[in-house]
Amino acid sequence: MAPRPPRARWKPPAAGPLPLVAVNAPCVIRRRALAELAARRIPATVVAEAGYLAGVLDAARAGLGAALLAVPGGQDPDGLTQCRDFPAAPPVRLGALARRGSDPSLTGAAVEAVRALLASCETDRAA
Repeated sequence: MAPRPPRARWKPPAAGPLPLVAVNAPCVIRRRALAELAARRIPATVVAEAGYLAGVLDAARAGLGAALLAVPGGQDPDGLTQCRDFPAAPPVRLGALARRGSDPSLTGAAVEAVRALLASCETDRAA
């Protein structure tokens, strides 16, 4: 994802590694972005890190670099747009762990809600 106009369209630097913004390591999406770029011999470096997605989105919106993001349903995050200059990354498996002592019925309901959301996004994309 890259900043969306009205700013000038974000472009990777002509020389040097591709600047990436990502969640702090360890992060499966961060690893996937770096691995996919390396596999295609595209040099990249993480120039900004955040502990949460909100920080990654803010850094990308500020134009600090590109970010690999999951976009359920294909709707770009506000202020960002897909950058078609980069290779598509294959999906990663999503996992969830419940906090010790959490209510099992609440955890089950949350997992089912996420499954339903993802299923509806797949249906929308196929249509």
